[in-house]
Amino acid sequence: MRKHNLVVVALLGESVLAGIGFLWISWRGLPLEIGTGGIVTNVGLGIFAAAVMVLLNYAVLWWAPPVRVVRDIRCLYRQTFQPLVARVGILELVLIAAAAGIGEEILFRGALQPEVGLIWSSVIFGGLHTSSRETLAFGVWAMFMGYGLGFLAAGTNGLLAPTVAHGVYDAVAIGYLRWGKFGCQ
Repeated sequence: MRKHNLVVVALLGESVLAGIGFLWISWRGLPLEIGTGGIVTNVGLGIFAAAVMVLLNYAVLWWAPPVRVVRDIRCLYRQTFQPLVARVGILELVLIAAAAGIGEEILFRGALQPEVGLIWSSVIFGGLHTSSRETLAFGVWAMFMGYGLGFLAAGTNGLLAPTVAHGVYDAVAIGYLRWGKFGCQ
């Protein structure tokens, strides 16, 4: 996919998710908060959480033993995700990652989590990252990442920290998908 098309698809798709989230939040009268502790604290917590998630993902891609679930994730990244981001530059990477952080956190942690709880919003988040049997391991991985983001949202009573964490994590993940060299084994 051409980088321009990928950015357009990401911006439109994540805008739809954010729009659905905002409509749900408004309709249900749910709180939409930055988080306790102020902007600097929440940004710092988001960056720290992103660093932990990046290290976990890095460990799976480069250090984990090649058991089936690890191979499935590595192959999905290598065969599907790497070609998608093969031509993105830094600006496109930042736009895609920021859009995902904002759109998905508004919907999943801002609208869905207060309604169905941390566990179910994480399960749904993971399920929507699964499109086939080949992506099941990735969906489970996303479910656990969603749980961490949801835990961060609950712990800070807001969306800024998980939004920052999600965006920074995605930016780094897209970066090592784009420029990293790893195989399926």
